[in-house]
Formats: sequence, C-alpha cells, structure tokens
Amino acid sequence: MNTFIDFSSLIDFLSIGILLTTLSMNGLKRLESCVKAYFFNSLFLSLLILSVAFLKGETHFFFAALLNFAVKCIVIPIFIGKIIKDMKVTHDVEPFLSNSLSLVISGILIAIVYSAISKGVYVTGFSKNVLQISVAVILISLFIIISRRKAITQVIGLLFMENGLFLAGFSLTYGMPLIIELGVFFDMLMGVIILGIFVVQIKRIFTSTDLDHLTRLKG
Repeated sequence: MNTFIDFSSLIDFLSIGILLTTLSMNGLKRLESCVKAYFFNSLFLSLLILSVAFLKGETHFFFAALLNFAVKCIVIPIFIGKIIKDMKVTHDVEPFLSNSLSLVISGILIAIVYSAISKGVYVTGFSKNVLQISVAVILISLFIIISRRKAITQVIGLLFMENGLFLAGFSLTYGMPLIIELGVFFDMLMGVIILGIFVVQIKRIFTSTDLDHLTRLKG
C-alpha cells in the first residue's frame, strides 16, 4: 500500500512537471529557452515511464523510457539547436497575444479540462491526474502553435503536443505495444527533420521565419 502511495505521488509530481514546462512556453522569448523547456518536458515524461517500469518490472517500459530519452532529450534538442544556430536567430518575435494573457488562457484551458474530466481516470492504475494533464498539455500546445509567429516556435509547440499525445496514449492503454512506439518515434523524428529543413529553406529564401511576412506573399 505504501509503495502504491509513493509511486502515485511520484507520477503526479512528474506529470505536473510536464504541465508546468508546457506552461512555461507562454513566458519564453529566447528560442534556446524553448528548446530547454522541451528537454525538461521530455525528461519528465521519460522519468514517468521509467517509474512505471520499476513498479511493474516490465522490460517493455524500460525500453520505452530509454528510447523516449534518447530521441526527445538528446537527438531532437540537438537537431533543433543546430537549426536555430544556422538561422542565426535567438529571439522569437512577439506572439499574437501578450505573455500574461497567454498564461490566463492556458489556465482557463486547464480549468476546462478538469471540469470536463472531473471524476478522473486512473491511468496505469496509479494516478487519476495524468489523463487530465495530458489533455491540458495537448490543448496548451495547440494554443502555442496558434499564438506564435515564428515557424520554428510552432515546430517546438508541435513537439510539446506530441508529448501530450504520447502521455495520453500511455495513460489510456497502459503502455502502447512496442512496435507502435517504435513507429511513433520514427514518424516523429522524420517529421521533425522534414519540418526543420522547411524552416531553414524558408529562412534562406525569405530571410525570415515570421509567418506574418509570409502571408503578404499571397497573390
């Protein structure tokens, strides 16, 4: 019983870390800081999967945690960091909404999620908060994609959304089958590489990744 309570508290703590690092995107302006926020977001997700792996003792979860850490905490941050360095852009332009208003809207989204899923769903048999948090992360990430002007920031927002989707899938299915997880990681990695190439080409051709500038090119 004590073990159940301890792991439930640990999973709640890690899931809250995932939510807070997603919320922090609303107050960050430096692209390097956005990449660091994604690193910690993915790190919390990896530790959450690892904690479930220790409790259940299943090799499948250990592999999923390791793969998540390798791809999302090492490969993708290095790749995006290289793109930012090649573009020679360190600051994001002002979002469509102010940081304070963005935080308020994100708080409203969290409140809506918890009111809609008030009874809670016990994810992986250990915590009733992870599903709500995963849905909130998805909605906040979608809001970040909509409210930011730079293409590279929208790509980072998409990565946050993928973490939320992965957490939701993990919570509802008690860990997806290994072949599905491998497919998801491969598709995500290829998607990031393709999006990164597009962002670099946009910067090279139009000298800006500000989407406001691109809309002026419409005929």
